[in-house]
Amino acid sequence: MSLLSTPTVFVPAPTGVIARYVGSVSGSTDYYYWVQAIYPTGRSVLSSSAKATGAAALSSPNAQNLIEWNPMAGAIGYNIFRTSTSTAPTSGSSYLGSVTQTAFTDNGSVSLTSGYVAVDGVRTARAYYDFAVDGGAVATITPAQSDTIPANAILTGGVINSTTAVTSGGAATVAVGVSAGGSTTTILGATGKASFTLDAVIISTTAATPVKMTAAGAITLTVATATLTAGVIEVIVTYVLPVNS
Repeated sequence: MSLLSTPTVFVPAPTGVIARYVGSVSGSTDYYYWVQAIYPTGRSVLSSSAKATGAAALSSPNAQNLIEWNPMAGAIGYNIFRTSTSTAPTSGSSYLGSVTQTAFTDNGSVSLTSGYVAVDGVRTARAYYDFAVDGGAVATITPAQSDTIPANAILTGGVINSTTAVTSGGAATVAVGVSAGGSTTTILGATGKASFTLDAVIISTTAATPVKMTAAGAITLTVATATLTAGVIEVIVTYVLPVNS
């Protein structure tokens, strides 16, 4: 998950973004700034850009731009980006930093960082296994509807909800894991079909023992011992992204 990926839920972008030169060295260089709000449910899209003109070059303490914006209800922080044109950034290479206040001073002392992921709120990854769509073979199955959990994400919890009872012609077990970055049992160890009754909610093993992803991987279900003959299972996993992941 990159800094600029599309949010999974609607959260408003910062409004009222302005940027102005507040240094003492005159010039005519343009700098464009963009702000992204961080919420407990994820990051917003970027704000509209704001242009600051007047710096010959940013160098503390004689040249600096001040960026300000309106506080956003529910936001726990803000990411700031800088570009040299009015084209919106598309990668973390334009990222300057993160703050909890509604102002940021850019004096050129912070290098634009590539691949940097700021502290974020709790995010959710989901998978929806449907026997009618995904089959029930003895195998590791990546459901047609399955989110990819990013590398370095720390899985902190989750639940497995069987919205339709799981059935089998034998003593089938189901485990929940990831296609990469972990194992087939990272989220839930092999569990007998009897536990997946109608509307059963099973706590993820990551709720008790957090796991850090070593690579990006999709959520998988592994059927063992016997094939499934019916069942619908929803997997909901919560995770956070650490600083500089």
